[in-house]
Amino acid sequence: MFRSSNDDFGKREIKNLILAINMAMTLDGKVARPDGKWYGLSSREDKKKMDLIRSQYEALILGKNSIINDDPVIHLRYVSGKEPTPVLLIRKGIIPKTKKVFLHTKKKPILFCSKINEQEILSELNELADIYVLNSFEPKNILSKLNDLGFEKILLEGGPSLNDVFFKEDLIQRIHLTIVPYLIGQNSIPSIANGEKSYLDFDKKKWSLTNLEKIEDEIFLTYDL
Repeated sequence: MFRSSNDDFGKREIKNLILAINMAMTLDGKVARPDGKWYGLSSREDKKKMDLIRSQYEALILGKNSIINDDPVIHLRYVSGKEPTPVLLIRKGIIPKTKKVFLHTKKKPILFCSKINEQEILSELNELADIYVLNSFEPKNILSKLNDLGFEKILLEGGPSLNDVFFKEDLIQRIHLTIVPYLIGQNSIPSIANGEKSYLDFDKKKWSLTNLEKIEDEIFLTYDL
């Protein structure tokens, strides 16, 4: 359903917002296989942990590349709890209506698009998502919109490039990280944040380890800023 065609619902200051990322990486820091996908590298226990983490947040942000490449299962399968609302960021182009985020999600997704792909999105996905057209895809603008829609606890699973955009703006306060027991190599495979530039004063912002759990050969970490 088409809900808005402008940015007039995001004027207020962002309040009481927690933004976290949830990622899994190999021992050498890679977050994808050489073919760009993640299949087969995480265990059933990691999937349980992912569901548990998701149940603690109100909204789940996904980027276009993550949806197309991995077609993630969004609904909770391994734990009971309240599911987060999927939030899809589609600045250009479109995603197929056959993706799991449309077919198997209990909550209707929110979809942010731009003027560039507005007509295409409305034509194909109007019945499958609540669609908002943004004049700006700046991270603070996206979070302001979500805050205005009533979301305060937000989980970002958009992938390395999207993580990088939010890290650069100092908007992420928590990192949920799973270490899986593999080595891949290949220096072109991204880490949890994939950008060309280093972060300003990165060595003056120390992340605190607030939770550590080992289950079989995987380690589950939580860091807070």
